[in-house]
Amino acid sequence: MFLHVGGSQIVFHKELIGIFKVDLADNPVNRDFLKTSGITFSGGNKKGRIPKSFVVTDRNVQFSPISPLTLSRRQNISC
Repeated sequence: MFLHVGGSQIVFHKELIGIFKVDLADNPVNRDFLKTSGITFSGGNKKGRIPKSFVVTDRNVQFSPISPLTLSRRQNISC
């Protein structure tokens, strides 16, 4: 099973660790985590979409223009 996180990005359910609001990126702990992951938040991606969430997998971290609530509902995960 997989989760479509926007654009042409998918995440396999077994690789999924967490779905988080981008607003939480302002938290110092989350900011340090994203920094050590090599991710910097610039406010939008190359298509001009502002990310609403970031998805952490056991392989990488991906930004998504889809809200965390919608993504969790797609996986039937309660928030």
